[in-house]
Amino acid sequence: MLTILTIAMFIVPGLFSTVIHDYLRHGETGSKKKVILFVAYMCIINAISFSLSYLRGVKGFRFSDMTLSYRLKYISLGMVLGFVVPFIVCLLTEDVITIGGFIRYGKKTCRDLCKYMAYAIWSAKASLGAEVASSFLNWLWWLIEPFCMMLIYTVIFGYVFKAKEDFFPIFIFTGITMWGFFSRSINGSVDTVRNGKDIITKVYMPKYILLLSKMFVNGFKMLVSFGVIAIMMIVFRVPLSINIIFAPIILLVFFIFTFGIGSIMMHYGVYVNDLGYITGIVLQMLMYLSGVFYSISKRFPEPFGEIVESFNPVALFMSSMRDAILYGQMPPMGLIGIWALISLILAALGIFTVYSNENSYVKVI
Repeated sequence: MLTILTIAMFIVPGLFSTVIHDYLRHGETGSKKKVILFVAYMCIINAISFSLSYLRGVKGFRFSDMTLSYRLKYISLGMVLGFVVPFIVCLLTEDVITIGGFIRYGKKTCRDLCKYMAYAIWSAKASLGAEVASSFLNWLWWLIEPFCMMLIYTVIFGYVFKAKEDFFPIFIFTGITMWGFFSRSINGSVDTVRNGKDIITKVYMPKYILLLSKMFVNGFKMLVSFGVIAIMMIVFRVPLSINIIFAPIILLVFFIFTFGIGSIMMHYGVYVNDLGYITGIVLQMLMYLSGVFYSISKRFPEPFGEIVESFNPVALFMSSMRDAILYGQMPPMGLIGIWALISLILAALGIFTVYSNENSYVKVI
């Protein structure tokens, strides 16, 4: 097992980088060039990873002395680098991927956001209104559903499994609120283009505007739930801290990350009919690795909890939000900053993918 993990430490990030590089080149990279890129990325990423390890005090590189936690941290760092480095390499080596091209796409995105944002907001308002139009309790369902789930999981995890987190009902409600936004947005993104067929076949608009509209709906529900959390904090007499000012920053990065993942899933949802089923299964697995009902750092043996919490962004955002609003602790803003950069890259990659392929969506659906 350790031998396989050791081999994966050095090879997997390089393979991942090669896939990302080929993705940016629209699959036009030849087999010979892929081999060259794989070797180059493997050398670059391992050199960076080893240098960071050396700066953190790891002076040698003996396989027999490597702990399992070190191997896991090394491969996790390699995967993060494997996602970021290809963008830099493409800017330096590929003629069709230039800084000018990024600027051009950036300007086009800004123009389209300004032009179509009013529609996204109007569509979100219409969806929210239609959702509760025939309901007796109206918008109260947006509060009742997460509140009832909070009560259920508080009983199950608080009393049956003896969870020890402070302010446990608010702890659970925060996790359910953030996870609900993420899971609904990602699940909904897969069928966004197909469900918007009546619109996109008649008028042009960037297809990610449809995703933004759905995320505004889910985001509004999340903010309503955070209003309930504020009331619960008063009831439970949660001491406030200056660190609560980081909460909006965490939510903003969380929104951008969700949009980045959702825009990529939206693209592949056009071509893969079964992607919705696969997404549901993956999200179900991810829910239990994100600390919705418990603290990852406390439930996993050291140092695996720290690794999962650092390299699973959803778990990191949840934990950071709880630190900021419940426990008066400074969130790990360094890690948040790294994931903010990755989130922006994901969003740029998703928008780039949509712009490059949106003309073919109508033909497929």
